[in-house]
Order: sequence, then C-alpha cells, then structure tokens
Amino acid sequence: MSQPSAPQPPHVEPTGAAGPTGTGGQGTSNPHYEEWLRSRKPPALATRVWNNRGKITFGVFLFYSSANFFYNYRQQQIRDTIPPNTVLHWRITEGSIVETDTDKGYYQKVLRAAGGDSPTPVTTLVDVVATLKHAKDDPRIVGIMANFSSANNKTQQTKGLGLAQIQELRTAIQEFKEAKAKALGGEDKVSLIAYTDSFDTQQQYYLASVFDKVYMQPSGSIPLVGLSSTVPFFKTLLNRFGIQVRAEARKEYKSMVSPFTETELPPPQKQNLFDLLKGLNSQILADIAKSRSKALGSDPVEKLNHLIQIGPFMGSEAKDEGLVDGLLYKRDCGKMVEKNGAFGLAHYMRVKGKEHTDKLAKTGEPSLVVGIVYLIGGIKRGGGDFGANTVVKGIREAANDTSVDAVVLRIDSGGGDVVASDTIADAIRWCQEEKKKPVIVSFGNTSASGGYFVSTHAKAIVAQPTTVTGSIGVASLRPYFTPEFFKLIGVSVEQFFTGSSDTSVLNDLEGAALTRYKRQIDATYADFVKRVAEGRKLTLEEVENVAGGRVMSGKEALKAGLVDKLGGISTAIRLAGDYGLDMHKQAGSFPSDMEVENVVTKVFPKPKPWVQQIVESMTGDEAVDMYAKEKVRAMMMRVWSGDMVGLMHELGFSESLGHSSPAHQLEIEELRVK
Repeated sequence: MSQPSAPQPPHVEPTGAAGPTGTGGQGTSNPHYEEWLRSRKPPALATRVWNNRGKITFGVFLFYSSANFFYNYRQQQIRDTIPPNTVLHWRITEGSIVETDTDKGYYQKVLRAAGGDSPTPVTTLVDVVATLKHAKDDPRIVGIMANFSSANNKTQQTKGLGLAQIQELRTAIQEFKEAKAKALGGEDKVSLIAYTDSFDTQQQYYLASVFDKVYMQPSGSIPLVGLSSTVPFFKTLLNRFGIQVRAEARKEYKSMVSPFTETELPPPQKQNLFDLLKGLNSQILADIAKSRSKALGSDPVEKLNHLIQIGPFMGSEAKDEGLVDGLLYKRDCGKMVEKNGAFGLAHYMRVKGKEHTDKLAKTGEPSLVVGIVYLIGGIKRGGGDFGANTVVKGIREAANDTSVDAVVLRIDSGGGDVVASDTIADAIRWCQEEKKKPVIVSFGNTSASGGYFVSTHAKAIVAQPTTVTGSIGVASLRPYFTPEFFKLIGVSVEQFFTGSSDTSVLNDLEGAALTRYKRQIDATYADFVKRVAEGRKLTLEEVENVAGGRVMSGKEALKAGLVDKLGGISTAIRLAGDYGLDMHKQAGSFPSDMEVENVVTKVFPKPKPWVQQIVESMTGDEAVDMYAKEKVRAMMMRVWSGDMVGLMHELGFSESLGHSSPAHQLEIEELRVK
C-alpha cells in the first residue's frame, strides 16, 4: 500500500527569468503560490496558546499543586520540629480526657465538623499517659503548662475525670517532674504550671495540685469541701401510688435495693458507705498534702482536714491558705514561659508517636503487643458500644490476632446483668485457656459487683487506691402493682395464664413462689462467692469476710486479696506485656533471658467499615450495627443480580416497587424496642 506523499506546492509555469514571483521579464505573481507560502508560516503565539489551552491549563495546575504540596509539606516539617527548651501547653477541660472516645468513627466526626461544630479534641487516658512518659525522657521538653479554664470547655463529652483516672495522671506528671529535675539539675529548672480562671470541681484542683505552681484568677474559687454522697429513697412515693417492691439482696451490705425498700440506709450499709468516703477522702488529702507540702506548712494533712470543714474558698482566701501560689491572669502565666519554645500536648502526642514508631522500625527493636478491650458503664446483654456482645467480640479479635501477646480488659462499671457478666467472664477464660493469652484486668474509677464478677479468673487485677470495687453480692428488684394502683389511674385489668403467674408484676410472690425466688438469689450469690474463691485462690471463708455486698477502695481491696497490684492502665499494660513474654519463654519461642522494653497497644474490637460508620452516624441506634451489615449485603446482592429496581428500593428511593421485606423490618423494629 502506497504512503501519502507530503504536501507539494501547486504547479506553476515560469513566465520569466526571475521565476514566478520575480520582476524580471514579463513575470507576474501567482496567487496560489502565495497562499501556499502563507499556510507554511507558523501561527501567531496567541493562536498557539488558545489551540493548546487544555494542555497548558493542566500543566499550570500540576505545577501549582506540586509546588503547593511541597510548600505545605515543608511547613508541616517546620511545625513538627520540636525546638529545645520546649514547654508543652495542655488544655484540660471537662470531658477532654476519656477512657475511650465514644465517637462512633471518623465519618461521624467529619459529618459533625461539616455542620460547623469544631469541639476541643478528645484524647484517651492511655494516650495521654503514654505521651507524658515519652516527654519525661525527651531532652527537648523542660516543662508543662496546663490550662484548666472552663472557657476551653468545648468538648462533646460530658463526663469528667474520676478519682482513679486523676490518680494515674498525677502519677505520670509526678514521674515527669522527678525525671526532669534529675536531668536538668534541680526542681527549679522544671516549669510545671497549672492555671485556671476558677476551679469548678474538687477533682480539677486534685489534678492541678500536682503541678509545682498553681495560679487562678482573682475572681476564681476552689470548692474544696471533702467528699459526700446523697441517697434518695422512693419507698413512700411508690406506696402512695400503690406500687410495692419485692427486693432480695445478698447480703446485708448490698445497698442497691434500699432506696426502694427503706426510708434510710440500714446501719451496716450506712457504716460501709461512710468508711468508703472517709478512705477515699484521706487518700485525696494525702496526695494534695504531699504535692503542696511547702505551701501548706508543717502539718499539711491536718491543715487540709481543717480546710475542708470551712470550704469553699475565694481567690484571696485560697492564696492565704496556700492552696494556690498566686492570683494571675492567663496572659501573666504566658509571660513566665515566653522564652521557651511552645508546643501543644496534642500536637506533641502525634509527632512523638510518629518518631517513636519510626525509631522502632529503623532499629528493629522487638516489641510486645497488648490488645486493649474496654467495658464502660452498666453491663448489659446485646450490642452497643460496650454491650456484652461487643466486649466478647473485642476479646476474641485480640485472642485471634497473631501479633497480640496479651490482653488488657479495662473496666469502669458498677455492675449490671448477671448473664451478660457471665458471658464476658467466659470469654476471658477462653482467651487464657484456649488461646494461651493472659488477660490482665485494669479497674478504672469503679469496678464493683458485676464488674468484679467479670474479673475473677483474670491472670491479674490492677486497681488504683481510689478505685471503688468489691460489692461481691447479688440484688434483685421486682415491682408489684397493687389493685390500688389501677384504681388510682382508672384502669381495670384481667389476666389469663396457661402456666405460672410468677413473672407477672400484677401478682405478688407468696408461698412456694417466694421461696423459689429467694432460692435463685441464694444460688447466684453462692456461685459469685465460689468464683471469687477459685479465681483469687482464697477460701470460701476468706471471701465471705469481704463479701456480702461490701464496697471498698482499691487500697483496701489489695489488703483483702481482691486485687494484685496498685496502679493504672499503664501499669496493667506493662504487666500484660511481661506475662505475654513469659508465655513465649515457656513455649520456647523466646530465649529465657530475653528482655523486651517496648510495648505497643492495639484497641479491640477493630473499627467498623466506613459504610457502617456512616449509617451509625446518621441514626445513632444500637440496632444499626446489624442493620448496616444487612443493608450492605442486600445492596451487593441487588448489584450482583442486576436488580436495579431492587437496588433503588434498598437505597430508599422507592416505596411502592413491590420489593418490601416485612420480616426484615419487623426484626429491626424488635431490636430497637429492646
């Protein structure tokens, strides 16, 4: 096949010696030839630019994007550079430090931010403590300035720090102070400053008192008044409406039922509660006295015991009594550290975390991995953030993760459902017996009753001195709506039974039914005591001496043999790592003399898929966990089968296409009701 030839100039007959455009002879110009010459000239610059505008625009965009990326990257490197003599700036607000962030995922935060809501970042307790431990060994850091002002309170979390959590933070700050004093040549070289406009709670002051210097605005105050507890009683009110409560408690110290059956606490319960408050109060005052011994005088504990009898205190009074070091404003405190480098604690947490990870990757140092599972709030069956199903799922995921060496179960719960507690306890035993991974339980502010039931067979239990624990007992409440109640509200009721009527709240328990009811409570209590005896290696008599529903502090629980060690979640993580290392040594996978200093953590259960997170963010319903999975599965099946009409229905774009699923909808509605 012949190839097309290049364009040729038009054929022109010469008319003179000068050629077709010459002036010699009788030659005349040829318009066709001139047109051909004009077509061979390059186009003007503007024309070329216009003709290539797409390529040029893309090139400019690419250049700008690349330049902007490298510029921002360089600026971020500069921002992430920690200068020498740096003071970390730490904003501590109500809800800014939590056990675990209850946000359901990244996409909820994105949706919330899109709505114009930009709350103060929330950090977990374990991350804050780890950051403080990194900072104490970082030569670039010379101090911390903490701002407790309520003006900072823009978090979405509402629950403040409890006593056990504050104790852990105080311990980490104290370790920072001692390490820096040794490294810098004296406590006067360390900048540890706490500032607030006013202390809203005693807990805030308890945490702030560990800093070397505490400052407050002149108009501020400190509500230092000691611990207290108020118990309401509902028996008279319920009786007035014709409602009686059948309650059984094992044993005399189990106070959960008393507000519904008594008009005041029985003497044993009253004494137990007072002893608990007295012990916790003594621990708090001892800690404050140790931190502020210079300012409080020769007998700081005695002075604090006197001060809580006459509190709260205005700014000038607090300064005179040695509770604060000065009455200043925020700008005055800022001048104290203006010569130092400034770095936000949250920013430092991210930068130092990356540095530590890069260092481990570069040096190849071995690390132990500890999985963390959280159990927060009332123990209940089912799903949700901390339901029994979710907690068991976390334990199983951690046990099946080959990189995990041990598990820490962090509990902050006053108890709950017996069956749910038993389900979680069984998962702990399975993890240790079947998967050969030790489980260390770390008690937070509270881990009593069902919280302790869960923990009995753990490898070890760690609690803070101010942790509220114990309450080894069982209680049950059963309301009885008398005929007077229905007469009062103008309703008549008729019942029909094919079997026992014992579960009806319209019938009081009597005779054999009441005997069976009490026998069930006795059996549950006996099982609880037996579990504690087996798990803690105690005799039944030893357990009975501290059981009966007694509540106690972590300090007292250690004496009673109910916990193994005093400390926080960081102590539990280190202990879990050591137990995990021992398990490897016993299995022969590690040398017997091997030591591993680095411990990294992973939280379980793992984050949910992004589609599920989006659905949960928009609904906030506990049943959405199952709903999202079913919805995604149904959508994928519609796409796979090519059923576009059905897909539209699954997406909610159609309500009358004949593809409804009554059974599925009833299942979801039933779950929501529960």
